[in-house]
Parts: sequence; C-alpha cells; structure tokens
Amino acid sequence: MKTETKRACLLLRAADRQRAAEYLSNRGVAVTEKLEPETEFLLAEEELLPRSATGFLDSCRLRGVPVFLLAEREGSLAPGTLAAATFVFYKPLILELVLRRIALLLGEAGDEGGRQGWFTLQAQCSLDALCVPRHLLAFRYFSDGVGLLTQRRYPSRVKLMQELYPALSQRHRSSPVMVDRAMRHGVESCWRLADKGVQRQYFGYSAQDKQGMPTNGEFLFALYEHVKQLLPYDQGRADFLRELSRINGRDVGADGCHFLSDVVY
Repeated sequence: MKTETKRACLLLRAADRQRAAEYLSNRGVAVTEKLEPETEFLLAEEELLPRSATGFLDSCRLRGVPVFLLAEREGSLAPGTLAAATFVFYKPLILELVLRRIALLLGEAGDEGGRQGWFTLQAQCSLDALCVPRHLLAFRYFSDGVGLLTQRRYPSRVKLMQELYPALSQRHRSSPVMVDRAMRHGVESCWRLADKGVQRQYFGYSAQDKQGMPTNGEFLFALYEHVKQLLPYDQGRADFLRELSRINGRDVGADGCHFLSDVVY
C-alpha cells in the first residue's frame, strides 16, 4: 500500500531553506517550492511572496493549506495579506523553534510538549544566542526559572528572593544566595561575550555598556517575554479563541489552538 509523503512548501532564503529542509526531512516531511496536493503547510518570508500575494494566499486557503508567514515587524504586512495568513511570526526568531511550533499547531508536538518544557527548551536556545555558556550554573537556573514562571498566573509578580530563588535552590540542592550569585555571573558573561545587536533584541538600547547591564530579574523576565512569543500556549490568546469559538459556534481544542484565517490578531 502506497503511503502519501507529507510535503511543506517553503518560500525562504537559501540558507534558511536549507536549514528548514534538513529539519523537516528528519521528520519525514519533503520540501517543495510550489503547492502540491500533499502540501501540509506553507512557510514564507514576507519579501518572497509573489506580487499577487493575496490571491496566492487565498488559493492556499481554498486548498485547506495553513499559511505561516515570517514578517519583519508588526504592521509591515498589507491588511489583505495579514487577513489571509493563518499565523504570523515576527522577527527576530529562531527558525527551528518556528518549525516546532508549527508542528505543535498541526498536532504533531512529539515528546517535547508541555507548556513548561517548551518554555525551558526555548529559553535554552535564547541563552545560547546570548552566549551564556552551558557549563555555567546560570544556564540551568535561568532556563528553569523561565519554566517556573509559566506556572504562575501573574509571572511579573513573582518575587525573586522570597519565591523563585528558594524554588531553584531546592531543585538544584543549592542556596538562594548561591543562585543569585550564579545568575549574576551568567549576566556578566552575556554582557562580555554576546553580540551587541543580539543584546539589543532582548534588552533594547539600554544594552550599550556595563552601566546598562540588567539585573538578574530584568534578565530573567526579558528572556521570559522573548520566548513567550513563540508559544501557542499563551493563556490570554487561549481565552480569546475560546470565547470567539463560543460566539461563532466553532470547536477549539483545550490549548486554545485553532486555525482562524479570517481573524487578524
């Protein structure tokens, strides 16, 4: 019995396309540059869309192909293009994490599922980008700290010394003071080793010199806010989609994920 091969249509720059093709091929998904009957989804750069982008994306909708777009910034997409997209990712982003999120939205999460696990995984990728060495205790403390923040309804209200540090020290058999010192070492390593452009992506233009170096809490929450963009588990969005489905009589999964091509987020 012949099995159909899943295909993904990629309109990406050459380097990104090669990386995405390697990632998808390891998961049994073939890559094409045009829509085919077996196309599972379309992933396209904003600049590489055809001139008649709206008509092209509408044809994808008619075929039932989810459309994922990579945009430079909010407001850069034409209203018609934005309305035709299933989901939009705004730069800066990590391509592999975008592909993992797409797999999760399509119901193929694999063994890396779970809200806390996803935050921890993406925090580790961000720490790599910020040049925090993996052998430092700070690497584990920051990645686990981001994961712990996801368990709180209001993460911004978490107190470091009274709540977060004791939880991390208990998990790693340390002390709150040692957690604080290790995190500070990690922040200093980032400020010494990371590219200034990458620092600005996370901390804005305060990332100029040592005087602008963030506190442990500022570093942790900036990391949390950055990785949160790439996850479909945001509670506010889940509540919004659930209420929208109730109004429209649609069925939305427990995690709030649903393809709503006619809704602009």
